[in-house]
Amino acid sequence: MAKKKPTKQEMETVISALIQHVNTLDEKVNAIDSLFGLYLDWKKEKDTFNKFVKTKIEKYNEKEDKPGETK
Repeated sequence: MAKKKPTKQEMETVISALIQHVNTLDEKVNAIDSLFGLYLDWKKEKDTFNKFVKTKIEKYNEKEDKPGETK
């Protein structure tokens, strides 16, 4: 049996549902980001964490800049 082509309405329904899921994920990620920032403030480790992240980014960038390596 051949697969039928989805109708415009079916496509709109699926795309609308996907947009709603992406919006929900965005809201959850933003909430987690805010919560993590509050946790770092509470633990007084914000500066330590920022230094850690900066060091990791620098090491990653050094690795990415080496000639002959694939990314």
